[in-house]
Parts: sequence; C-alpha cells; structure tokens
Amino acid sequence: MPTGLLSTDSKDFSASTAGSSTGSYLIPRTLLETVFQQARKKLVLRALAARVFGPSAIKGRVFSVPIQTKNSLFVNQVAEGAEIPQDVEAYTGFNVTPLKYGVRVAVTKEMLEDGIVDVLAMNIETAAYELADNEESLIISTLDTGSGQTDSTQVANSNATLPISDITAAMLGVEEENYTPTHMLVGTEVASDLRNIDTFVEADKAGINDPSQKLIGKIFGMKVIVSNNVSAKYAYVIDANYAFILAEKRPITIERYWDYARDTAYAAVTQRIAARYLMSGAIARIVTT
Repeated sequence: MPTGLLSTDSKDFSASTAGSSTGSYLIPRTLLETVFQQARKKLVLRALAARVFGPSAIKGRVFSVPIQTKNSLFVNQVAEGAEIPQDVEAYTGFNVTPLKYGVRVAVTKEMLEDGIVDVLAMNIETAAYELADNEESLIISTLDTGSGQTDSTQVANSNATLPISDITAAMLGVEEENYTPTHMLVGTEVASDLRNIDTFVEADKAGINDPSQKLIGKIFGMKVIVSNNVSAKYAYVIDANYAFILAEKRPITIERYWDYARDTAYAAVTQRIAARYLMSGAIARIVTT
C-alpha cells in the first residue's frame, strides 16, 4: 500500500484532480433513527361537545335528535271552580347523517424490511391525527351555521382588534337566549388582541399563564381557548352544555391488509362522523377585521 494511503481514501489515482466535492462520497453518513415530526395543531374542541353519541346510540344511517320546543307550555291563572286549562309541550328536532372520511396508506415490503423506523405505523398515526383534525373543522363549520340562526347572537364588528364591548355583546346574546357562556374559542389574531388588553393581562384576571396550555385564561368566567382551527380573526362565545353534538357511527378505525401481488402492506384508516349545532342560541360569533 502506498505511503499515506488510508483504507477510506480513493484508490483511483487517475482522479488526481478530485477535491472535497468528490471526496465527500467517501465520508459515511449517519442517519438518525428518529424522525422529527412537524408541529401540529392542538386539538381541543371534541371535549366541549354537549354530547358525543357513539355507535350504540345510532342504530341506522340517520340519527334523529328530538328537542323540546321553547315556550310551548303555558300556565294560567284559574278562577275558583273554573276548569283548569289543558296544555302540553311541543317538540321539534333534526336529523344527523354521519359521513365517512378516510385515507389508505401503502408501504412496500422493502420499506418495511429496510426502513430504520416503522414507516407504516408512523403513517397510520398521522392519518388518525388528520381525521381528528378534520373532526375539529366539522365542529367549527357547525358553530358558524348555528351562530347565524339567532339574531341576538350575531355580533357585528368593524374593529381591527377585539374590544371588550364585543365580548360582552356576544355574552349578552347568549344570556338573552337563557344560556350561560362557559367558553370563548378564539383564533390566533383574536388571542393576540386579548393578550394586549390591559384588563386581562394581570395574572389574577388572566388566569393561566402556562404557554404550553391552549387554555390561555378566563374572561368574565369563561374559559378562553385558542385554536388554530378557528379562523384567525374569529371568536365564538358558547355554552358548551348546549352548543353542539357529535354523532360518531364509526370511531377512528384502522384496518390492515396485505396485497401479495404488489408485495405491499396497506392500512385503511376511516371514521364515520357528523357534527351538528344543538341549540343555536348557545353560540355567538364575533368577527374582527
């Protein structure tokens, strides 16, 4: 062996002009046996559902929810000896049809054999997260629909930032419908507005100051939750006991199978679910500019 020739050096002496650009091929690579995941939105809205109806409660394709009609039974003053008036409360309701959402993941046998991590398991976990994220989008969509059904819960806003007066107006609209505001769901820009209102900055009024929590504090007794699934300039004041329901005919389900012709592992990740506002008067929406 020529003097100074190392076992990792190039033995192709014809490449006498090779520099660091070609010599880099001789430097072994180390691939970390961990995949760093992208930052994900915190999913917090499911826990605020008034009710989550599972497969055992949904016998068929369509789920019917009966609701007592407001102010449908009346009492009257009755004179002595007079006949007591007869009345009975009325009912209404709505139908909910859970829809199917899903994705199919495919990973070749070679990838399973050669991969340094369980690629199939990682993809399944991501698919399940995306279904949960989709669920939150359905919740926000039905809150938008419900907030437009009652005049008193529609808060007009021509302000670039959120003033306290809009918060109290939204609360008033919910309270006038006989509900109690329990939560305020805000987008990122509205959350920033709140953090700049002196009234709520003080620790004894702002509540929780742990930045790792999505619960950023309390305002007028309401828990304030910031969500990236809420439009940045939107806020919702809700009574979580009556705002929305979830009808989940099929929870997130993972079914694995093998395609021998393609030598590939598959996983079908699905869910059948619907979100629907329950009482429109329990939802007020604020839109900033």
